[in-house]
Amino acid sequence: MNALAAFTLHLEVERDFSPHTIAAYRRDVSHFLEFLEGDPPETADHARLRRYVQHLARAGLSAASRQRKLAAVRAFYRYLARERLVAKDPTRGLVAPKQARRLPKFLDPPEVAALLNVPGTASPQGLRDRALLYMLYATGLRVAEAVALTAAAAATLETDAAGLAELIVSGKGRKQRGVLLDPPALAALGDYLDRGRPALAARSAEPCGALFLNPSGGPLTARAIQQLVVRCARAAGIDKPVTPHVLRHSFATHLLEGGADLRAVQELLGHSSLSTTQIYTHVTSDRLKRVYRAAHPRP
Repeated sequence: MNALAAFTLHLEVERDFSPHTIAAYRRDVSHFLEFLEGDPPETADHARLRRYVQHLARAGLSAASRQRKLAAVRAFYRYLARERLVAKDPTRGLVAPKQARRLPKFLDPPEVAALLNVPGTASPQGLRDRALLYMLYATGLRVAEAVALTAAAAATLETDAAGLAELIVSGKGRKQRGVLLDPPALAALGDYLDRGRPALAARSAEPCGALFLNPSGGPLTARAIQQLVVRCARAAGIDKPVTPHVLRHSFATHLLEGGADLRAVQELLGHSSLSTTQIYTHVTSDRLKRVYRAAHPRP
């Protein structure tokens, strides 16, 4: 078994990465091996890794793309060093390109309200779209997490004294976490399960366990959800780009603006590092400054 095949197996079996993540790592490591022009990976030293980073920059790749490729190569060499397939890890001490952190885009509460009010309730698709939008905003789910939801899990939700229900989802790296649905989201989901999903499921001869179904009764895809959000945003008169991830950003931003603890938001979003969540504090800080400048009486 060659080094790349062994590394791929390691990602799948030992690290339990998702097929999508494994494919991305394999693609990035393959790109590096092509740069070596047939030389075995164990022949690459620190200087050659620096030349690879320079090669990526000359190719016009963004800092984010260069960081991603370098992260895959680092993981590859850490594995080779652990298995004693290389004498030492040549990526140690390699400086990654700096990436300017872009502040996340989000919707204001009135814009969210307008978006959620777009889908009608007279058709199965309308009930589905309404339930999906409510769920994305109420939970901060990633689009892949929404695609992976099952009807069986949704049908067994139980509410607490505050009217909230916890749903267990599988996120990045197949890590499970609990997300919370509030009463409006639960009501929209209940209407869909009662009247929308059965009608969509009846259109297919094959049973489907996915929670959200397409018009033919099959599972709704991530692309279809993205198109649905864009379509509803236009219908709501929102003139800024809106994606499922913008709803996730809106969820986190509104929680922090409402006084939520940063650690709690980290848990709800499924971030492995608090530093990833801290970017939302910059958003709320900038927002507070704008409000201050607009509202504070000056002499």
